Amino acid sequence: MGITSTRQAYEFPTGTAPPLGEVRAWLRERLSAVGRTTIADTELLTTELVTNAHEHADGVAELRVSVPSGRDVVRVEVDDRRPRLRPRRVTDRDPAGPRGRGLALVEAISTEWGVDTGAGFKTVWAEIPVL
Repeated sequence: MGITSTRQAYEFPTGTAPPLGEVRAWLRERLSAVGRTTIADTELLTTELVTNAHEHADGVAELRVSVPSGRDVVRVEVDDRRPRLRPRRVTDRDPAGPRGRGLALVEAISTEWGVDTGAGFKTVWAEIPVL
């Protein structure tokens, strides 16, 4: 299936906006053995998580992607250094506004998502079904 349960990591340059085009190309390269729909869903979900970390949590520390052994999912993990800032879905957003749809997309695309925290970091993760 392309990548195995071994996590592949993308480290971000500090002090700049995340290079989303490069991130999507990196994902396509690592997920070449899964279907196009899964790759497209993973690209969209990852872009949302990376953008959220950049805009709301002082930047992205690391992105990891894996296909856990024995499971038909792609797992994406995005680290930042603001463990106390929890992601929350905006429920009272302006429907005509340009923002506020990120976590709704993550919920719609993923089979499961969550947040893990540690000393000085937070990981927002999601799992996308392999179609």
